[in-house]
Amino acid sequence: MGIVHLAPVGRSPGAVTAPLAYLKHLYDEQQRTGQRLEKSVLPRRLGYPVEQVVLFLSDEMKRGYKGHKAYETVHNDYGTRTAKHTYPKETEKVADIITEFVKRELAGEHKTAIFVRRVNVNDFNDCFRVIAETVLALGRPDDLGKTLWANLTGGTNILNAALLEVAFLSGLISHLYYLFTDREDQKYLQPFGSKDYRRFLDDHWRTVPAVKTSFDERYHYLLLYLADQPGWIDTGTLLRELQNLHPQAFSTMQLELFQKQWLRKMGSEIDWELDDSGNITGRIQITEAGYDIVARIEEELFRTLVQRGDAPLVDIQSLRSKLEKDKVYP
Repeated sequence: MGIVHLAPVGRSPGAVTAPLAYLKHLYDEQQRTGQRLEKSVLPRRLGYPVEQVVLFLSDEMKRGYKGHKAYETVHNDYGTRTAKHTYPKETEKVADIITEFVKRELAGEHKTAIFVRRVNVNDFNDCFRVIAETVLALGRPDDLGKTLWANLTGGTNILNAALLEVAFLSGLISHLYYLFTDREDQKYLQPFGSKDYRRFLDDHWRTVPAVKTSFDERYHYLLLYLADQPGWIDTGTLLRELQNLHPQAFSTMQLELFQKQWLRKMGSEIDWELDDSGNITGRIQITEAGYDIVARIEEELFRTLVQRGDAPLVDIQSLRSKLEKDKVYP
């Protein structure tokens, strides 16, 4: 079984191609020696070949608008800076360079499929939605699904934040990684300097622990209750109501802990009432930001993402069909 790489990408194609080339080199070395290499980032049985690569980029980059094409890019020989081909700045689309690289360097018994998904790279909600739909389409929470790796090297901070949130909430992404490369060397499509796999691993490859987290339903219950209240509510009354409605979640919670470790730690979701002197009265109410969060976590897409092992609330096949429409190769 191969793996699927999820990769936000900016204007440097090497952010996507260099780790793919490294994994192929690592796999070839393991095949040549007949054993798993020391410090290898590949799992014992999984990791290669790369079955699919899903790129997340802006509409402007996908269309190749001026100012949104690739920076200067060099298709180099593996382990050196020797150029096979050079793409001058602003002459090629990023996705086209990556696709051409995959055709040339990852060719094997099975072709690696390339998907290009358009997102508003500066809108967290849009990034989250597209990534969540992709992860559910590929990783399916109630079945085996694909083995998903996420590349955090390229793309905007917002896009990568959305990818991380989906990874932690869903538990469907098994590997998270990124590369460190000097700015002047980001033009190369393949690792350079040495063919020793350990050199690249030590100097450039970084793995992010993919810790599986669970969505806090107490937070969900709290916001849902506040969303149904017409105005300010005393925090003591709020806790008693939650204890009556959800005893398993709140029965042992003390008011002081509820106020200090829960309510005071919340951000823009709630507002605290102040008296004429500017002191907190002990009453709170939900804000517009809180209503937005309630709407988000009540969506079927979000609920499917966080309820592991249960039947999906969304049509997984329709998500797969949407993904298939974004396939650009083969």
